[in-house]
Amino acid sequence: MREIAELPDTLSYLLAEITRFPKEERLQQIVAQAFERFQDPRALAVWRGIDSRFPNSRHAYVRLLRWTIRLGGTDAGRNIQAARYPEEPKHSEAMFVFARALIELKDFEEAEQALSKIAQMADVSEAILLDVAKLYLSVNQPLRAREIVNASQDRFGPTVKNLSVASQVDANISALERAVESSSGADIDPQEFLIEHVFNEAKRRRPSAPADNKGFLGHLVLVNGGLGSGGAERQLTNTALAIKSAIEAGRSVDGHEVIGPVQILCRSLNSRSGSDFFAPLMSNAGFNVHQYVEFEKFAGRPGWSCLREVIHCLPYLPFPMREGLVQAADVLRQASPDVIHIWQDGSVLALGLAALFANVPRIVLGVRTLPPVDRAERNKPEYKIVYRLLLSAPGVVIVSNSRAAAKRYEEWLDLPRGTVRIIPNGLEPLSLATDEETLAMARAFSKNNPRDCFTVGSAMRFDNNKRPLEWLDIAAALASSRPEVRFIMVGDGPLRNAAMNHARKLGIEERVLFAGRSQHVGFWLSQMDVFLLLSRHEGLPNVLIEAQYSGLPVVATPAGGSGETFENGRTGTLLPGIERVDPEEVAKVLNSWCRPLPEREHLAKQIREYATERFSIDSMLALTLEAYLN
Repeated sequence: MREIAELPDTLSYLLAEITRFPKEERLQQIVAQAFERFQDPRALAVWRGIDSRFPNSRHAYVRLLRWTIRLGGTDAGRNIQAARYPEEPKHSEAMFVFARALIELKDFEEAEQALSKIAQMADVSEAILLDVAKLYLSVNQPLRAREIVNASQDRFGPTVKNLSVASQVDANISALERAVESSSGADIDPQEFLIEHVFNEAKRRRPSAPADNKGFLGHLVLVNGGLGSGGAERQLTNTALAIKSAIEAGRSVDGHEVIGPVQILCRSLNSRSGSDFFAPLMSNAGFNVHQYVEFEKFAGRPGWSCLREVIHCLPYLPFPMREGLVQAADVLRQASPDVIHIWQDGSVLALGLAALFANVPRIVLGVRTLPPVDRAERNKPEYKIVYRLLLSAPGVVIVSNSRAAAKRYEEWLDLPRGTVRIIPNGLEPLSLATDEETLAMARAFSKNNPRDCFTVGSAMRFDNNKRPLEWLDIAAALASSRPEVRFIMVGDGPLRNAAMNHARKLGIEERVLFAGRSQHVGFWLSQMDVFLLLSRHEGLPNVLIEAQYSGLPVVATPAGGSGETFENGRTGTLLPGIERVDPEEVAKVLNSWCRPLPEREHLAKQIREYATERFSIDSMLALTLEAYLN
């Protein structure tokens, strides 16, 4: 029998076996696993070969991605993921591989969304559903696994395989129920009970009344998942820069001294392409953006952790909560900020409890759009209990940027009217500065589509929420009745390639400029005459305010607080509905904003004045400080 030490010498022999049996996928997987066992980097090449020969393999691509990340880093992994999946898969088997790949990239929120869609797909098989359930079990989420098993039984009946996985799920749920002793014997959701138990432990250590704020703003931590190009990230950036400017100038804000310091905490700047969009701006302003995925667990001292009484419960908490607690609670306790402002639902779920355990005196929960319950792809049962428990603790407040979102959160959480404070977005006009590459792109487009054409534009993420394909349907309807019209679409996202293909099918590809993700949005807005946004969900969309700062009338669906950003009929048009958008009718609305040049200049001045009066940085900052200190 060979000694273990000699086995690596046989790996080259195993490689030769692959060439002898090129159609035997299972054999090749065994060879690849042998290389993995000895941490041999040639495993990457083996998995790449399997992935090439067996493109429908449910394992090869995930292992290929894992080894790519291990040897080349996360960015290398993201590159092959983007190449493999320019769009979200339409079939369940591919969606399962896609979700597993997102887990390898540590994009857990996106993976959760992908997994939740699989059970609704028409082509889903029992095998795929049970694999999803097993995946949930592997990350200590037995209640999620039970939902999937139930869905499988509803569709395929109580088969032998289904009952086997159901038995594993039941065993895991029993372990979850034993994780916390329950003297009441109440028949409640075990994970909900566990979350409440951990929250109660945090609240038990918290003073019954919030600490005196002393009338000035001290140490502030601003939290978000990343610094991508979204509206929340822009507002976080504006808030940080404005407060830092006040500190450096020794200037009070609405009568309050601002001492600082201000720190930025994100989960990661590398979790997806573009997650670092505002990072250069922050860096230039002197901010060091901290990423809690890079922190030492329990700040390197688990025996002294503020979580030590609940460590046995952590494996059974939803992953974002578990990660936030383990990575950030002790770091926050050591940093001892006076205020922590947590932006968006995902970060509230991840770090709200960590802030409680760290005993941060003032915890501000910032919500931006419709609550999770109204967004099936983002809804998780734990969101409601987490928000309720957080808001029951002293020193915790909730803010929103729109009346629409505030009202909906109050309804969802059974809060008294007025509980959610409203802080409209604060913005400044975007710079018109650009670079040679952007100018060259604009000039090339203008050769066939001169600037004196009526220009309809948008800046968006190319995804199902923003509906770029429907946007192009409207463009085609307008182009059919107006020859001298052109279109500019700024942004990127999973539907960008589909949008470009759709423009070709509609026969308008020569009239549409796909400018891509850009640091020069202000320049692109200056090339437009009217701005169109078709969102399904919104908070208070910055882009509609920025368009008005550029003097553009805006046309938008009544999603969230969109209608709160402009004066209907004077600075824009609010469309009658969200889901059903008639291209011909919207084209008529867009056409109504085409004015002669002198009238257009007067209109632009009027629109700019409206935006300046309603959405200044100063008014936003005053309301923000009130939430922090009052």
